[in-house]
Amino acid sequence: MLAVSNNPLVLEHAKETGHPVEGTPLDVLYKVLELLATGEYKLLAHPIAGNERLLRNPFRTVLLDFSGPPGEQPLSQQLAYVNRALYKMEQIDYSSTPPNTLEDYRAVDYQLYLGALPPLAG
Repeated sequence: MLAVSNNPLVLEHAKETGHPVEGTPLDVLYKVLELLATGEYKLLAHPIAGNERLLRNPFRTVLLDFSGPPGEQPLSQQLAYVNRALYKMEQIDYSSTPPNTLEDYRAVDYQLYLGALPPLAG
C-alpha cells in the first residue's frame, strides 16, 4: 500500500508507506495520476471525500495498492475517478484557507485516511 499525501499527520503514521507530496490537493492528485499511469498501482479508495466542504480541505491523502492480476477496476476507470476529482477541485482556491483551520483540516484528512485503511490481516 502507498499513501500519497500532503498531510504531515498521515506521513508520520505511514512512515514506511507514505509518499510525500509538497503542495495542494491538486498536486497530490497529479502525483496519483502519474503513479497510476505506470501500471504498478491501483486505487485502494476513491480519491475524493463525499461533500463540498471536505473538497475544500487543503490536505489530501489517496491510498494506492500495488497492482495485482488485472480484472478489478480497469485503469481507465481509475484515471477517470481522479480526473473527475481534479475537475471539481481545480475550481477551489486552496491558498485562501484560513490558517486557524489548518490543524482541523489535517485531523479530518487523517481520520479519513485511517478509515480507509484495509483491516490488518491475521
